[in-house]
Amino acid sequence: MSTANQPQVTFWGTRGSIPTPGRTTEKFGGNTPCVSVMYKDTLVIIDAGSGIRNCGLELLSEAAAKGQKQLSLHLLLSHTHWDHIQGLPFFGPAYIKGNKLVIYGSPNKEGFLESILSDQMDTQYFPVEMSTFASDLSIEEMPEDAPLQLGDLSIEWQEQIYHPGGSVRFKISAGGKKIIYASDVELDIMFNSNEKTEETEKHAKEYLEFIDGADLLIADGQYSEEEYKTKAHWGHTSVPVLLEVAYRAGVGHLAFFHHDPLHTDKFLNDLWSQYSTKYHTADPPMHIFWAREGLTMPIG
Repeated sequence: MSTANQPQVTFWGTRGSIPTPGRTTEKFGGNTPCVSVMYKDTLVIIDAGSGIRNCGLELLSEAAAKGQKQLSLHLLLSHTHWDHIQGLPFFGPAYIKGNKLVIYGSPNKEGFLESILSDQMDTQYFPVEMSTFASDLSIEEMPEDAPLQLGDLSIEWQEQIYHPGGSVRFKISAGGKKIIYASDVELDIMFNSNEKTEETEKHAKEYLEFIDGADLLIADGQYSEEEYKTKAHWGHTSVPVLLEVAYRAGVGHLAFFHHDPLHTDKFLNDLWSQYSTKYHTADPPMHIFWAREGLTMPIG
């Protein structure tokens, strides 16, 4: 990770639902969701899928190389479905005394966030309890009346109701750039439904305003157009709808995220080939890519 003057985004896990290691997913990766944003001396991690394990290993390696004895880390959770929290028990920095880890979640969890996280580490499911974390750990609700300020990062959030159990989208502003993380939401209901209502139109307007002019939008595009026909109301978005909405909002770079467990590297490459030329040559262009585990990109 770098402390360059540009915000830098790293994808540690890009797969949805369940880890999918193996030969056919080597390019785009099989770890479940985890993304980090680094700006100056502040690091924010979004979601704690299985990808957070490698994130933690890299953080510890860099700290050792620099002789850094303490880490101050911030973890934003979009929601608590297992693929977004299952890596937390394997996050190495959480076990080291002197490190500080703050976990932020939706106020709608009504104080249950800590119990949800600790329950997955109950001895019936996992050999090490959450109480074993030696770091200075705190679990907090996202502020409702003002952006969350972490160093030079400003973070806004909104609830996303079009996903079973709900989820949260985040807008991170840093160095004059806007990075949006909006996984696990079914945009088709808001933008491409034959049953549009006043409520769905309101939510569509809110979504467009939230992502407007984003330099990078990391978004759920789990299903192809054909797949969505049999998976409507499963809580995820189809590729063509995400493309249309992102372009309408003036997004600069669009990262498809939360890849379906059945989607091989070839399948994702074929999707890119199908849609990329249209949007890369549009006026203005929108650069699209399928997020790849291990990719670090400066937002400049």
